[in-house]
Amino acid sequence: MAEKDLHATSVPGESHHGHISVGTYYRVFSGLMLLMILTVAAWWVEKNLLELPGWLAVTIAMSIAIAKTVLIIVYFMHVKVSDKVTQLFAGAAFFWLAILFIITMGDYFARGWPPQVGPLP
Repeated sequence: MAEKDLHATSVPGESHHGHISVGTYYRVFSGLMLLMILTVAAWWVEKNLLELPGWLAVTIAMSIAIAKTVLIIVYFMHVKVSDKVTQLFAGAAFFWLAILFIITMGDYFARGWPPQVGPLP
């Protein structure tokens, strides 16, 4: 059997996915490192230079965290090169997580900002 024929045969249940290049991994890693630096810089600016409102600090932190999460899910968990059903379930799980965060943050902000410090009266 020729080498071309060996690659043409498939085992039942075996799926053929695309591959993510090493260069893409390096770019994603660089993006994650940049987002990490941005996270530390946002914390430092909020801690030392500006007194940001609580909702804005939480929004900035969550936006950076969501960007890092998306990069990890799409590239390192290989959702980008997976079949459509896997992409659908990953998207549905991420959508459900977003709903849970929205509900939790809605409850958190409904309790008043900033939270009361000290003993209760």
